[in-house]
Amino acid sequence: MQALERPEGSQPITTLITGGNGFLGRALAAGLRDAGHRPVIADLTLPEHGERLEGVTYTQADIRDLPALLRIAEDNAVDAIAHLAGLVIPVCRKNPVLGAEVNVIGQINVMELARQMGISRLVYTSSLAARPRGTLQSPTNLYGVYKRCGEDIAKVYFLDYGIVSVGLRPNVVYGPGRDSGETAAITLAMRAGARGEAYEIPFSSVMCFQHIDEVTDIFMRCLAVQPEQPVVSDLTTDARSTDEVIAAIRKVVPDARITAAPSFRPAPEEMDNAPLQALLGDWQSLSLEEGTRRTIDAFRRAATG
Repeated sequence: MQALERPEGSQPITTLITGGNGFLGRALAAGLRDAGHRPVIADLTLPEHGERLEGVTYTQADIRDLPALLRIAEDNAVDAIAHLAGLVIPVCRKNPVLGAEVNVIGQINVMELARQMGISRLVYTSSLAARPRGTLQSPTNLYGVYKRCGEDIAKVYFLDYGIVSVGLRPNVVYGPGRDSGETAAITLAMRAGARGEAYEIPFSSVMCFQHIDEVTDIFMRCLAVQPEQPVVSDLTTDARSTDEVIAAIRKVVPDARITAAPSFRPAPEEMDNAPLQALLGDWQSLSLEEGTRRTIDAFRRAATG
């Protein structure tokens, strides 16, 4: 399955990207635009006009406000949705009620938007945090609980209304521009290496690290297909350790002063991307070593203007 390339003479697909001012949203908007489609970003906070991507429509909206989302979708003739809006682990821990409103009510609003608008292309971000783990065999934080709930909401909307969706479970997405959330530490370590600064990753773990370029490609491929029933899938099963991240950084910057704290961050006991492989077939993956090199090179270019 190819990415969402626009055949010559065909109409562009207009994709509403909720939370589109975030790390993944900006990359996905650029990818859709470059493929000849029309991205419409909806976010609570928008960039200054001089920082906005050319060829991308920007609208302000709260994911908790369904009428506002409906107006945006109607005004822009939206025919696809990439739902990325959400609050990450630290915010959900600090403010559980707000986390539930954004991550759970927001998911319901997006499913309802698809139902009322008759939209059949819908991809949303879940998280590997939704997978049970540890002694209680449950998500280890509220963020994971909310994401698991979102997956079940999507399934019930299929059972009740026939709405088909693809839920993707990234684990650690890294690359230039990733600066929020606990696992942003991986990107920050690469930035520190590029700058010659010391940095301690605040945890040790074994995780699935995926560069933003690969994740963007997967999202675009998912928007290009229409499965017969809801799909929920991990993105990869290639688990690597934080020690291997440090080794990849030092392969590019031999004298990098990057370390990892001994505090162990629990990881899922198993991962499965078979549903995604069945949906898309093969795609070009990026190794941790190649993704690290791209990230550090990008930070070096930014430093030199």
